[in-house]
Amino acid sequence: MELTKAFLLKKFKEYYVKADLYIPKEFGSREWAFVPLEHFPEFVMHRHIAFSSDLELKAYVITNIPAHAYYSSAYYLDPSAEMEKKGWKGADLIFDIDADHLPRRSLKAAKFEVFKLIKILTDDFGISEDDIEVAFSGHRGYHIHVYDERFRGLGSAERREIVDYLTLNSLKNPESRQMKRIAKCIAKYIANAIKDNRIDKLLQNYDESRRQRMISILKTNLKKIAEGDLSPIPQDLLERAFNLCSSRLAVYIDPPVTADIKRLIRLPNSLHGKTGLKVTLIPLDELEEFDPLRDAVVFGEEMVKVRILKRIKLRMMENEFKLHPGKDKIPEYLAVFLICRGVALYGH
Repeated sequence: MELTKAFLLKKFKEYYVKADLYIPKEFGSREWAFVPLEHFPEFVMHRHIAFSSDLELKAYVITNIPAHAYYSSAYYLDPSAEMEKKGWKGADLIFDIDADHLPRRSLKAAKFEVFKLIKILTDDFGISEDDIEVAFSGHRGYHIHVYDERFRGLGSAERREIVDYLTLNSLKNPESRQMKRIAKCIAKYIANAIKDNRIDKLLQNYDESRRQRMISILKTNLKKIAEGDLSPIPQDLLERAFNLCSSRLAVYIDPPVTADIKRLIRLPNSLHGKTGLKVTLIPLDELEEFDPLRDAVVFGEEMVKVRILKRIKLRMMENEFKLHPGKDKIPEYLAVFLICRGVALYGH
């Protein structure tokens, strides 16, 4: 394990010496935290750190090579003080979309949720795309940062209301855009069920005469339903359609992250210690084509001796790999990834 740790320290240091570290807005008001790579594979966090300049940050990172690097979403009067003495001034609005928390556990599904979120943030909350940053987390998801100052002073309760709105956990306002989206979805669902002759099955609990009468009412009132009047829909069909549409339209964010007004979030351009991939800022117009196992890879193709610990199949840097337990030589970028994932050791 010592050889493996030494290899990672060498590669991570090579990266950080050359890297342009991301400098967040109001840099000096942020708390910083790091998990030193020297403790690998243990997770030991050092926090309540503050810097007065980007050169000071760079010097710290090169001297204390991190497996993980974070800064606070919050702004403080004294970011290096203990939590109760920091003097909270406000916090960015942040969202975490993690593939492991989605119905379909994939990075592709996570990216789809990011697009849903951005549309609601811009359309419903009036947030400019210029005030939104999207970053690949370096592992299994995406972080969305909102720098619109209107949201900076919100407390946890208000941020939870935003979470409820996005996740459709609470639909208090029938005139909200979220409710209107659900109504349109329900109308489309019913229209398609009628068109595809699935409506009979959806109303199978009713006798033929009543079922035909209900279908006729639904056909006549589709426009009314789409505009938000759900009263023509039988209760059992309404519950089914509402649950289906809510599932489709809800944004699957991690609620505690958004509600936390003192959250630590990963530093863009840092490396993620569980993958060796870069926490990557992604311009919104490049998000569709972004591929983490290509665009967040920072290490080279030099062949490295490793011991593979389990059978592995994956695609990385446009290459397909099928590996079996035992000794092998693989590209450096793959070696770092597998070692960080805990499925390979450096050297034979």
